[in-house]
Amino acid sequence: MHTKSFHLSIQGANHIQRGKECQDYSLSFTDENCTAAIVCDGHGGNDYIRSAYGARFACEAAEKNIKIFAEKMQKESFFNNSDQYLRTLEASIISDWNNIINQHLQENPLTQEELEEISEKAKKKYVQDGHIESAYGTTMIAAVVARTYWFSIQIGDGKCVALLKNGNFIQPIPWDPNCFLNVTTSICDSEALKNFRHFYSEERPAAIFIGSDGVDDCFVNDEQLYHLYQTILFSFSTTDFDEAFNVLSEYLPRLSAKGSGDDISIAAILDMENLYFHEMRS
Repeated sequence: MHTKSFHLSIQGANHIQRGKECQDYSLSFTDENCTAAIVCDGHGGNDYIRSAYGARFACEAAEKNIKIFAEKMQKESFFNNSDQYLRTLEASIISDWNNIINQHLQENPLTQEELEEISEKAKKKYVQDGHIESAYGTTMIAAVVARTYWFSIQIGDGKCVALLKNGNFIQPIPWDPNCFLNVTTSICDSEALKNFRHFYSEERPAAIFIGSDGVDDCFVNDEQLYHLYQTILFSFSTTDFDEAFNVLSEYLPRLSAKGSGDDISIAAILDMENLYFHEMRS
């Protein structure tokens, strides 16, 4: 298995103009058991005052639990009970995320400045009722490639796009009809576990991209989105990896400015041997 991964999160053009922080966060890693990529997109509404923290904490919770999961799956057969294994992983991520945000709140109580920014409804929810989860609300997508399987999990919007070894792009995770326009399901929801979706297979793809909705909203249709990823693949398969990464880093702010204006995150897992093979066939 010769996989590499990368991740990028950039502040959107509209956020720069408004002096608003980047609310996206992303991670990627490779260890002895798997390669993984994670993207989290903190909610942008005024009541989600700590969503940038929430996105980072969701990435960290996912990274921790994916590593534990992949190590355990070296000893157990993933396909014996895949759905239940993945549901347990999703539950563990939600639980850890809640523990992290509560610890963060304990160490960093809401400030008067933060309280002045939110609605009366949110203030009652956070202060009087003690339901702080929405303040840290975020979506999450993760993809994991191991030696004998791969899977992806998601809550909320954004897209996971895989390039199969036959050259076709697919979106393997079922779409959530509850995600529409600016409405999305979230890890902060009371029924977050129910709203998680996942996909798994033993047929590992040549590449997997996960992107926040700031990427999707730059394009009119999926074909244009796939063209972006095909261009990125060409760059990584024909030039030095670090050089291709730097070129993409410089391009994403321009993409946001011309497109959605939103924060943009892209993380990817690339099978470098099959990328080369696919490029030679093309």
